[in-house]
Amino acid sequence: MLVEPELLETGTRIVTGALAAGALVLAAIGAPWRAWLTDRERQWVWLASLGVLVGLWSMRAGITPGLSVRFLLVSALTLMHGWQLAVIGAALALAVLSITGQAHWGSFGANLVCMGIVPALFTAWLHEFVHARLPHNYFVYFFVTVFVGSALAFNLAGLARLAILAASGTLEEAHVGTEYFAILPLMSFGEATINGMVMAMSVVYRPKWVMSFDDRLYLRKRGSGA
Repeated sequence: MLVEPELLETGTRIVTGALAAGALVLAAIGAPWRAWLTDRERQWVWLASLGVLVGLWSMRAGITPGLSVRFLLVSALTLMHGWQLAVIGAALALAVLSITGQAHWGSFGANLVCMGIVPALFTAWLHEFVHARLPHNYFVYFFVTVFVGSALAFNLAGLARLAILAASGTLEEAHVGTEYFAILPLMSFGEATINGMVMAMSVVYRPKWVMSFDDRLYLRKRGSGA
């Protein structure tokens, strides 16, 4: 979902750059640095997650000339580390891609908005919404928060990219076809599957890696009924 810099007008670059900068500042201020800096294992997990993110974002599926989609994995990163560290991690991953020539600095703000900020904020919001409105249940967490949430976040990221192109008036130049709207929901199923696998393995083997999952809360009723 990287945005080509030639498809962005100056005004759109400024606006998306300002949004990205503002989100990064808020993320840096609100990140759980105290808990993170005292947990060496969590630091390594986060850094390893960024390596996976760079590798995943280096791959793409071409749809039409000038338009491609990528799996994001930002939902899992958000649920494991919080939206703040997810946004910061996405920014670092994009910086690596920009340094290696796989992305462009001119569209850094737009790319961060689409691939990092939108899916991370939506995932964090959905988790809080589900936590407040639905039963605290293991299956609710995985099927609603993780699986459905990842799919919706992926679609929103794709729509955010189209909105940025529309704001720049370059949808026609990007050759956006109807096939894009057909494949986006299909790829969102793959996105949900990948995030679900990552979260399932993390919760089973290393639940302390997942900030959004409290086994004492989600498994309490099952344990009490045993």
